[in-house]
Amino acid sequence: MELQGLLQYALKMEEDGRNFYLEGVNRIKNQLAKEVLTHLADDELDHIERIQEGYERITKNESFTTKNIQGLRRSSREYFENIFTEAQKKSQELIKYEAEELDILKTALDLESKSHQFYSKQIDEQSDEQVKEFLDFLASEEYRHYNLIFNTIQYITNPSEWYYQEEKPIFEGG
Repeated sequence: MELQGLLQYALKMEEDGRNFYLEGVNRIKNQLAKEVLTHLADDELDHIERIQEGYERITKNESFTTKNIQGLRRSSREYFENIFTEAQKKSQELIKYEAEELDILKTALDLESKSHQFYSKQIDEQSDEQVKEFLDFLASEEYRHYNLIFNTIQYITNPSEWYYQEEKPIFEGG
């Protein structure tokens, strides 16, 4: 895919994702799920801004740059801890969820998976190293989002199993 078309497609994909998350926030009562979708919508806005910057540079025949993505990458662990630490403080409220909320989260999981696959595939089709780096950034963001949604689903559907998996219990012989 030609770079300008790729950026247009990516921009549309990120805008659609943001709109989906914002609509989901209004339809969900579960506080953790609301918080996760709000974080995701904010991240998508960051992605939209970065893609628009790249698109503007390309349409002005300027070279593509990745300088604006520096400092944006966060580890999945850091991301989870910020959201789930707050959730743990209110754990009894957060366990309750409705089937529609789970459907929204599962759809979000699918969207992030498809976005990750799209960006990952496009990396191999580009020759410019900065474009590849940018696509790698977007792919890793989508992967991080996928992990966050997956953990959210695990947490609200089975909190005790989620805690068990996160705590990684150590069995000691005595």
